[in-house]
Amino acid sequence: MTHGARGLCLLHWHGEPPYGLTALGVAPDRLTEAEEKAAAALAGLALPASWEDADPTLRRHLVAVCRPVPTAGLWHVTDDRPALDEDRARHDCLRALTAEWPGSEPVLTEEADRLLGLTALARLTALVCRMPPEVWLEAEEDLLDIYDTYTVGTLPQQLGR
Repeated sequence: MTHGARGLCLLHWHGEPPYGLTALGVAPDRLTEAEEKAAAALAGLALPASWEDADPTLRRHLVAVCRPVPTAGLWHVTDDRPALDEDRARHDCLRALTAEWPGSEPVLTEEADRLLGLTALARLTALVCRMPPEVWLEAEEDLLDIYDTYTVGTLPQQLGR
């Protein structure tokens, strides 16, 4: 587990089962720089619908252009408990994020709407996190390799009961 990553979190919610929350952490004093680099890296690129099915050349290109984006870390959790509604899953994921990254603050929706580069990076990273765990990629093709710290997992079954 990664602890202590402080700063701002840009959130991406996957609203289809299995529900998932991806939080891209950025230091507040590097937010502008991170947005500029993410926007430059991803501007005009057609992002794949699936990381696993994407052409390896495209994966390598995206990893290379996203590497310079300064991030404080990445956190992703999937909530695949059966018969769980979306509102409850979102609540539980946010609660788990608060426990995992104490002191982090989600970027407000209005501000996130202006952070198109970081929003695209969070969405792209969520694709990688949703791949089957048995799929292993080389560092040049694994977008998670751009993050110094990251946690990818599933909410514990007892959470929210």
